[in-house]
Formats: sequence, C-alpha cells, structure tokens
Amino acid sequence: MPAEANRLKRLRKTFAAIVLAGAIGFGLHWTVDWDAILSGNHRLATGTPVLLISIDTLRPDGLGWVSGKNPTPRIDAIAQSGVAFTNAVAPAPLTLPSHASIMSGRNPARHGVRDNGQNLPESVEVLAARMKQAGYDTAAFVSAFVLLKRFGLDRGFDHYDDHLTSGKEGWLDRPAGETVDSALNWVKKHTGKPWFAWIHLYDPHTPYSPPAGFEGTDELSRYLGEIRYVDREIGRLLDDLEASGQSPLIVITGDHAEAFGEHGEIEHGLFVYDSTTLVPLLFNHPGLAPLQPQIQPRLIDIAPTILELLGLPTLSEADGISLAPTLFGEPQTIPFGYSETFVPWTTYGWSPLTALRSDGWKAIGGPAPELYHIAADPGEQVDLAAREISRSDRMQLAMLNLKSPRDLLDSTRIQDEETMRELASLGYLGNASIQDIPDHGLANPRDHLKERNILRHAEFLMHANRLEEALAAFDEVLETDPGNRYAVLRAGISLLKLNRFAEAIPRLRHSIEIDPGQAETHYALADALTRSGQFEAASQQWMETVRLQPRRAAAWGNLALTLRATSRNSEAMNALQKALEIAPDDVRILQNMAIQQRLQGDRRGSILSLEKAANVGGSEFVYPALLGLQLYDENRIEEAEKWLSKVNKSDVNFAESRFRLAQISLSRGQKVEAGIQLNEAVTANPGLLPQARQLPELAALLDGDRGRSSSSKR
Repeated sequence: MPAEANRLKRLRKTFAAIVLAGAIGFGLHWTVDWDAILSGNHRLATGTPVLLISIDTLRPDGLGWVSGKNPTPRIDAIAQSGVAFTNAVAPAPLTLPSHASIMSGRNPARHGVRDNGQNLPESVEVLAARMKQAGYDTAAFVSAFVLLKRFGLDRGFDHYDDHLTSGKEGWLDRPAGETVDSALNWVKKHTGKPWFAWIHLYDPHTPYSPPAGFEGTDELSRYLGEIRYVDREIGRLLDDLEASGQSPLIVITGDHAEAFGEHGEIEHGLFVYDSTTLVPLLFNHPGLAPLQPQIQPRLIDIAPTILELLGLPTLSEADGISLAPTLFGEPQTIPFGYSETFVPWTTYGWSPLTALRSDGWKAIGGPAPELYHIAADPGEQVDLAAREISRSDRMQLAMLNLKSPRDLLDSTRIQDEETMRELASLGYLGNASIQDIPDHGLANPRDHLKERNILRHAEFLMHANRLEEALAAFDEVLETDPGNRYAVLRAGISLLKLNRFAEAIPRLRHSIEIDPGQAETHYALADALTRSGQFEAASQQWMETVRLQPRRAAAWGNLALTLRATSRNSEAMNALQKALEIAPDDVRILQNMAIQQRLQGDRRGSILSLEKAANVGGSEFVYPALLGLQLYDENRIEEAEKWLSKVNKSDVNFAESRFRLAQISLSRGQKVEAGIQLNEAVTANPGLLPQARQLPELAALLDGDRGRSSSSKR
C-alpha cells in the first residue's frame, strides 16, 4: 500500500476514535457506521435523524463566525465543528422558489416555481417524500405565509405545521420562539425513531422588529438583532436535542440574503447580485470533521447530499449533486451556480434577470449583460463584459438554457381568492405568465431603481391607509414609466378604495391592456363597475375573472349580483351554485344565495341558506330580518321571534320586523309589549299605518295610543 494511502487510513482511524470518544464524553447516544464511512461510501449511520433549518433572508456576514461582528454563538459553534460554507448560491432571491429548489434539488425552470404565490407541481419529486418512503417520520414547521401548505411544499410531510400567529393577511408569520416550541414538541415524541424535521424561521425578513434584548437603532442593526434572536432559539432546540441524547445530521442555511443598498437595492427580489443570492450553508454531525471548503455549493445540492449521506436514492431529474465527497474532505468539482429573478417581469413589466457563477467569474443576463471577476472583485463593481466578450457570450448562452420555461410553468399560477388577496396585501402581484415574456424590448431593472423605491414606499402608504399619498406616489412613477404594470394597477386600486370609481375605471382598463391575463385587475375593474352601477359591463369583467381563476368563490358570488341586477336570474343561480361548490361555508355567498332563492320563489331554500349562514357566520351574518320574516311566513313563530328580535334600527327591514313582533306579542295577549313594538314600526315607517288599520286588533292598539295621547293633552 502506498505511503500516502497508509497515512490517510491512519488519520481516518484516529479521527474516528476522537469523535467517538467526544460523543461518549458529551453523553450522546449515537451509533456510527464507521465501516461505511471509512470505506469511502460517504454514509452516516442508517436511520440518522435529519434536522434542516432554513433561516429566511440570511446574509453570511450576519453570522459571527463569518463577520466577526454579530455574535451568533450557537450557529457559530455548529459552523466551527462542522462543514461550513459562506458562499452557497441561492437559485432565486425569493422565499418560495428557493425552498422549492432546496426540497427538489432542481433549478426553478425545472420545478416551475418562479415567483412567490405559485404552486409546486405534484409531478416534482421532493426530499420529504423520499425520506418518508425510506421509513422516516417527517414534519415541517414554517413561519411565513408564502410557505403555507397550499403552495405544495407539504408533500411527503406527515405533519406540516403552518399555523401562523402574528400579523394579518399576507403579512402573517410566526416568531422563531413559537416555531421552535412546536418543533420541539414533535421531536420529543419521535425520539429513538428515524425522523426528518424542516424548520423555517422567518424573523430576519422585513419588517425588522426584533424582540426585547435584540433591538437596534436602524434597519441594519435591527436586522442583525433578528438574526441574534434566531440564534438563541436555535440554541434552545440544540440543547433539547443534546439532553435527549439525539445527534441528528444538522443542516442550516438561508433561502436568500438581503441588500442594504448594494447596487442601489433595498431588501431583495429585484437583482441577482451576491448581496441577495449568496447564503451560508452548514452541515454538522459527529461523523463529519470540521472543514471550511473553498468551493461553491448551491442550495440545489442540499437534498442530494442528505440522501447520499443516508444511503438513499437521489431525486429524479435533480440538477444538484451530492456534496458528500467534499464533506468527507475529498476533492470535488461543483458545477456552476445559477440564480434568477422574475419579479421584475411579473410585478413591474421589466426584464427578468439571471446569473451564473463559475470558476471565479459571474455573469448576469438581462438587457445589458454583465460580467464580473468575483475572485478579484467580490463586490461586483467592475463590469468586464465588454472586455471579456468570449467568456461573457459562453456564460450568457449557458444561462439561456437554464432560464427557458417549460410547459408546467403556467400550471403554477395562482387560482384561489384567499391567496390572491393575501399576496396582494404583501405587494406580490406577480401572476403574469412566464411564457408571455417578450424576447426583447423590456426595460432593464437597473434603470428603474428610483421607481422601484418609490413603489415600495407607495405600498407602505397603502397599508397605512394613506391612499391619497399612495396615489400621488404611483402617479410619480407613471410619469417616467407609463407602462409600469404595478403602478397602473395599484393606482387604480387606490382610486377604487377612495370610492373615486369614475377615475378608477379608465386606470384599470389600461391595466388590462398592459396585462390581459392579470386576474386581480379584472377583479378590481369589475368591483369598480359594480359599485358605480354599471352592472352589464361589470358582469363581463366578473366572467373574465372566473375564467382566469375558476376557484375564486367571491368572484362567482359577485358575478351573481350583477347578473341578478340585469334580470338574468337563472345565470345568477348557476354562478352562486359554483361559488358554494368552492366555498360551501362562506357566509356572504350563503346570504347572497338566500336572496336569490327568495327572489325565485324558493322560500324554504332561502331559509335553509340563511340558517346555515347564521350558524357559520357569527358577526358576519347580517340578515336576521330576512330570516325572521320568512320564518314568520312559514308560521314558525318561535324561531321567527328569535331572529326578528335581533334586528336593529339601521336595518332596512327594522320597521317590518317590529310590525311582525307586534303581531306575535298580540297573539299571546301581551298588549303593552305589542303596542310598543307597533309604535316603533310605524314611527320607522309611517307607510305601515294603513296595513295596521286593516287589522282590527292592531287598529285598536293604535286607537288606544291616540286616546291616551289626547287624554294627556287635556
């Protein structure tokens, strides 16, 4: 045996003895499959638990072991005792596309999720499903709206905890402490079994609002405080695992990073510079020696790596490769790292951007190709595309092949009402088709930084209900970028919220001209037309909305309103039936159906719909009068009285409700109460007086009141 091979074998055996002794010293009850490891199979023990932690919006220099500034002792310890990378390439500077790549091992074009709010196709194989097939118990604990199970990442997980407790609409999230608590409860119940847990922590994402003890004085210091808070919560999790004698394979990474003014960008999503696409990546297990390899991994390599370490088959069609050779200290060549953002197109109508990182160089694809020698220029300051033409062209061609859309892309477009509403509340309106992108002529996002920052502020103003100011900001953008799809639509919606329908309608029509396939625009235009009484035109827009989003129940319900207003009752009934197929417990649609049923002579059907609406609707149920009056007509007197008594003075049917209550009271001989109720009825609606006089007993009450009034005057 050559001397070098003998030396390597001795080193491996020595390392095995040291790690095993350390594990025993720390009380970790863990069995190592050393034969597999020493034979070069890159294997951990069969059934090794796996803990994958993804920290949203995590810059590498937000960690102490990278920057030496922001102390994150628990993550730092994982890095220093494991295999640590500072430069993993995120496939997109967005949460959902990046996590879809982590779980599938595929680049975005090959799993179909190019923007937040899309759905991962069921045909895409994912890590959790493979682990489950291998006998692992699987669970996920996510902390942000954009990772809810409705977007498809729940496949393969026995338990997918997406219970979000903070914020409203699309701003819903969950603090790290609560997510970790939930994960700990699950892990404790699965001690001694093979398990795979994915924990997603959202706190470093905007808005930066760290808890007490982690505050900051500006945006950056508050961001860093959020990371320190996450580090503390991860420490609680690790302490509990150690106390229970569990030594899982720990993988910690970010989904994308965050810009604080680099290249003019704030936050993430617009550009693909390293400030938002490079993240840390850590692997830690007693069977892995501490290393800081000088290679460039990708997030798409995580799933293949975990599977090889566990001795499981890799995912079909994965673009990533296993990093196991690198983790065991062997030389390895990693393919180029690819990143993309389609936010400029789907949200603003500008050109998408792509990036390719390889051999110390980075190319950016867009209207103006860029090339940087990142080995010498890590800040991407000196564009060499004009000097290194051949290299630039080769890398641009490689990016085109990775960017090309596939047939499955449009199957991921948003379909349901709740998702659209909540994503709109976040400012995500990117539902434009990837396949509709023009080949040329789109604006370079770099040329529109000023507009993008104004739009971010305008969206803040909308959330603060400062609608006039928001409208002025959107109009400021439209002066220089009149075709900006985001500004046109949001300006129209601002006018709609201000009840300035005549001004909103032409804006929204223009928005449809820019992007005919944007369902949210058709919805807003239909709403404006409905509110302005243009029911025929409104019904056309509601029809287009449900064509684009056939699972949007509220659109079907609103279509029924406009069809009813134009005397198309049978079509209105069909629309309501569609709405209830989608949302059978929606109180607004149930009430709408009850009105339609009553109009078409189906009183009993109307009562059933109203009773269900009352049962599920709580405070949203607004038709006690309609229910009570119809129950009265059905001679269900006691039930009618219950609902008629709930009608308040602001209800248009208050007078008639009091009139019927007076009749009920009188039938029971309760003349005093009947007189009070009758007086309330005719005071609210004097037009009921003739009807009361036609009924002798009610007329007597009226005469009695008049007699008492005359006597009091004398």
